[in-house]
Amino acid sequence: MSRYLILTILLVSLFACKKEQSATPDKSSANAGPPKAMKVNGIIVHDEFTSGRLSTTGSILPNEEVDIKSEVSGKITGIYFKEGTYVKQGQVLVKLDDDDLQAQLNKLRIEIRLAEQKEKRQKQLLEASAVSQEEYDITETNVSLLKANEKILITSIEKTRVSAPFSGVIGLKNVSPGAIINPATTIASLQNTQPLKVEFSIPEKYNDLVAPGKTIEFRLANSDATHQATVYAKEPRVDQSTRTTRVRANFTNPGGKVVPGAFAEISISVGEKSKVKMIPTMAYIPDISGAKVMVKREGKATSIPVKAGTRTETEIQILEGLNDGDTVITSGILQLKPGNPVEVNVIQEAH
Repeated sequence: MSRYLILTILLVSLFACKKEQSATPDKSSANAGPPKAMKVNGIIVHDEFTSGRLSTTGSILPNEEVDIKSEVSGKITGIYFKEGTYVKQGQVLVKLDDDDLQAQLNKLRIEIRLAEQKEKRQKQLLEASAVSQEEYDITETNVSLLKANEKILITSIEKTRVSAPFSGVIGLKNVSPGAIINPATTIASLQNTQPLKVEFSIPEKYNDLVAPGKTIEFRLANSDATHQATVYAKEPRVDQSTRTTRVRANFTNPGGKVVPGAFAEISISVGEKSKVKMIPTMAYIPDISGAKVMVKREGKATSIPVKAGTRTETEIQILEGLNDGDTVITSGILQLKPGNPVEVNVIQEAH
């Protein structure tokens, strides 16, 4: 009996220990508090008055531009332009070998003369009823076919002369005399730089304020001089991805000092002063379902859908979605999720 008694006491003791352990609170779970707030930077958004002008960026484009290519394959026998110089419309730039075509043309012209002489004799015989109308028609048709082949050869010979399609400045050549080229070979580029085009985009909000005839001002990165251009056309639709409209303006380019490809800072008068909100571009989050920004609301990160306006290199205008005094988060955006607690270090006031 003593053995069973001892076993019973041990089981009771073991059960009591387990019960005591289960009743003891877990220190790790007891010490776990709310999730730690993520430290981020941000700005306080405030309304500001615009100057009544729309600022944007654009590019300088040539009035006309084309890559000079040959319509046919062949060997270059002559290059008749100097790189970087002005060429006139219709000026021959490159000549391809046409010896074979010229030989074929000479042979064909001999055949045409013989056929024409035969046609004349057949006509006289027809008038004398010495040949049938059918025989004469065959001879006359043969003359027409030979002349048609002559025109085809002349056209082929003309294609061995590559001419300038319009007047402009020709660029650097990519070929040399003796080279074999084909229609895919770029000989050089040709650009008409007087006038030039200024291309830029405007937010849809200003679509009705920028129309053909509107004068714009622009500056180049390498100069403080201000130039003027006149809007002549714009796309008839708003780009759904950017909510902007593409616009082009004409610039006379006096002296030819402005070159295509240059970056332009553009300023457009759009009427009276108005209130706007500007945030750093790093805080703007494009999304397929609509743009958004992250703001601090009640100590937590909150995703707010917004509608953007004009942009600069560092800032973007917010037309809808933000309120005066909102704290916009500008760092750690990729790691943040809506609802995460945040501790915002306000680095500056929005301007």
